[in-house]
Amino acid sequence: MAGMTQTAPESALEHIHAPLGVIHRLFETHASENAGGYSASDFGKLAQTHFQSVFGGSNAVKRIPVYDQAQTELKSGSLVRFRCMVQDPGYGEELHLSVARIMNCETGEQQQKFSQYTDAEHRLDDGWEVDYGSAANVFTEKEVAYCVSVPGQSAWAQLEADSLESAMEAMSLGGGGSSKFAQSAEKYPIPGQRHSAALVKFYAPSTAPKASTVIDVVGIFELGHNARARETGDESAAWPCIHAIYHREVQSHELLPALPPVQPSEYAGRRAMCLTHLASVLGGDELAAQYLLLHLLSKTVRVQDAKVGKLALNLIGVPAGSEPQPAEFAFGNRASRWVGEAVSQLVPFSVSVPFNLQLLNKSSFTPNAEQGDLRAGVLQLAPGTEVLCDETCLSEGTLDERGVRNLQAMQTAIIDQTVSYVYPFQPIEMPTSLRVLVLSTGKSILHSDCEVHVSESSRRFLASVARAGPPADVRPLDPMHSEQLRQYVELARHLDFGIPKDVSDHISGEYAASRRNAHSKGEAMVTQEELALTITVARLISVSKGESELSVESWADAVALEQRRKERNAQAKQKSTSKSAAPPS
Repeated sequence: MAGMTQTAPESALEHIHAPLGVIHRLFETHASENAGGYSASDFGKLAQTHFQSVFGGSNAVKRIPVYDQAQTELKSGSLVRFRCMVQDPGYGEELHLSVARIMNCETGEQQQKFSQYTDAEHRLDDGWEVDYGSAANVFTEKEVAYCVSVPGQSAWAQLEADSLESAMEAMSLGGGGSSKFAQSAEKYPIPGQRHSAALVKFYAPSTAPKASTVIDVVGIFELGHNARARETGDESAAWPCIHAIYHREVQSHELLPALPPVQPSEYAGRRAMCLTHLASVLGGDELAAQYLLLHLLSKTVRVQDAKVGKLALNLIGVPAGSEPQPAEFAFGNRASRWVGEAVSQLVPFSVSVPFNLQLLNKSSFTPNAEQGDLRAGVLQLAPGTEVLCDETCLSEGTLDERGVRNLQAMQTAIIDQTVSYVYPFQPIEMPTSLRVLVLSTGKSILHSDCEVHVSESSRRFLASVARAGPPADVRPLDPMHSEQLRQYVELARHLDFGIPKDVSDHISGEYAASRRNAHSKGEAMVTQEELALTITVARLISVSKGESELSVESWADAVALEQRRKERNAQAKQKSTSKSAAPPS
């Protein structure tokens, strides 16, 4: 075995060009070391270990062609990589004759034939046939999952490949596979968007990951068969399959650019840079920029039955656009698109959901398996996805029953962080982890954790963007600063965090004192919900500074920030009331 785990370029190319040949040699070694026996799980581990040893380095793995960047050129039987989201983990199980006892019809000679990581039948020379009655035959099961390119994946978070010349060399273009790849449009969450899909087949000891998991798969590409093809009525279609040799679950912070680690002393500078950038996106509105940053740093943490740490944000005051809404999931309003694009530059996954009546009424936000096949819903997204909802395009009209259900599903995702998967007998609430940002002209029809009215100057700035696009003097971030801010946002979001007992006692004492003071003056008392929001804001302010514990200073900053937000919202509400009460001129 030691002689097979080479990392020389020619060895890597052989593994890319002819991985099944490598697999067969591994099997021969495995069988000889186990007296001709075969363990599916042990062999699966052997194949995983071997291929990981060849492509373990970041430079070596880049030589493997990326499935969704070179589909039409890929040769069936070659090695590929695919970063994907598991859309349907229960697509089925397939039985495969991995080890067959074959017999020569004339001489009676018997041999052992191996076949795995492929759907192809055993290829036999003339005069040989499989002895299906032999007790030496070994059947194995493979779990099949329907996987799709990650919805809303930013260009900077995609798999890296070597140079074009190197990739073309590795793909062995001669006799490439057919470009007639079958896929189901109903199994991709965002209707109308181009994407890649494949049936990923998992062999022991691996099992199919759960729905919505993001994985990197290294496996053998093949135009194989689909066990459900008869149900689709298109058995002639070439279904792209990837026989997974190994895979790993991908966390969002693992997609960061390769930069030096952020030192504790650097967080203040990165925070200031990020706030300056977000304020420029919002026309100089520093208060809204602070809450937008806190929103980007938020994540759902489940503590027993409670979901804490999330900060769904509603930015109120974004003007409606004059352009017609596209007939797909894209923002027609240039102001909404401007904000959405700025946010998507900082996060690995983001999707745009325009609240257009037609789209709300005809789309499905929840996955549905009532017909047997799990059809995707708009909210079947990767963990940590940024969901940008644009209410500025919502016009007068009637929401039908489906539209109402879609809004209810979005509201449930915001409050409970769950998405309902509709199965034949009953729906199942599946936990999710989505950050939801709602852009609206007035108060949103959805309930968010936090509402912020943008400033008057921000309204004017965004109105000009809606009319004519962003001004020429607002320059985008350069690549270096973009990478630094992405790194800052992801690392700060995933900092370990706690609240020391003395700070907790300080907050409790301050809360009790404020309620006593308000009661004595006959004023409205701070509610539990307001306290919980302030604690969330304080936690996010702390992590934005790179702190792992809440300090009294960050708590005071949160109280002051919340006071400023409440004052601005009250002023905006008063101004709106005055306008509506004014007699027509």
